[in-house]
Amino acid sequence: MMKEFPKLNDVTFVRTREQFHTIAKIIGKVKETLVTPLAKNDNLWLTVADKGFAMPEAEALNNLQITCDIEAMKLEISSQGREEYIELQGKAPVEIINNLKIILNLFGVLKSFDFSNITATEDISIEKKNSSDFLVQLTNLHRLLKEFHSRIRDGVKTQVCLWPHHFDNAFIWYSGKKVNEQDEQMGIGVSNGDEMYPLPYIYITFWPPLRSTNKLEIIDGAILHDSDWTGLILPYEAIQNKTGIDAQKKLVEDFFNTSFSSVKIGFSKR
Repeated sequence: MMKEFPKLNDVTFVRTREQFHTIAKIIGKVKETLVTPLAKNDNLWLTVADKGFAMPEAEALNNLQITCDIEAMKLEISSQGREEYIELQGKAPVEIINNLKIILNLFGVLKSFDFSNITATEDISIEKKNSSDFLVQLTNLHRLLKEFHSRIRDGVKTQVCLWPHHFDNAFIWYSGKKVNEQDEQMGIGVSNGDEMYPLPYIYITFWPPLRSTNKLEIIDGAILHDSDWTGLILPYEAIQNKTGIDAQKKLVEDFFNTSFSSVKIGFSKR
């Protein structure tokens, strides 16, 4: 059962997000090193789990799995029935990386990892309420995104993936048509926030661009974003301003359904 979306404070949430993003980058770098990249790095994704996020179990790598347990504030590493843990609270990223290398070595993962993209130096320090709030919004939005994903019957869609670089959870829907030799598509997902929007937001982007966005249907609370990229956004503020999980869920579902249908109509009128 979904919990009500928590009220989030910009400053507190950004600091919390940045620390969990660092952990996601660490896990992502391990996967990047261990798998053979596909075109456009389409297999370098993580996934949202009930208690956090994870590198899914890799059968080709002795069932290796790495999970960030947000509730317990631990990094869980498992392989072939063996489990090890790294406490996250109070540890600097470099210490977490060194501990992870030792455990992977014990598990027989004898690889050289390049963690130079991990530039954060501050110790992981997240209060219980802040980690709990982060987990609730992450898993709630993931569940609603997955439910919408499952309802799409036409076109072609990728699976829902958590991308460690941008820390957004998303999938791509392809209409099956080409416009100027480019695949017509929508990017549908949830960002954990960025430099422009400090709190999470839901988005539907479209490519190639529409000739006009004036006729797109935008529900109350949503906005049209047209700086650097173009798409429809439902800011977290609109969700947390609703009272009760039922009203919050309905707003998110309405955004997905209305925005997706509206962009499809725009595609059909090119």
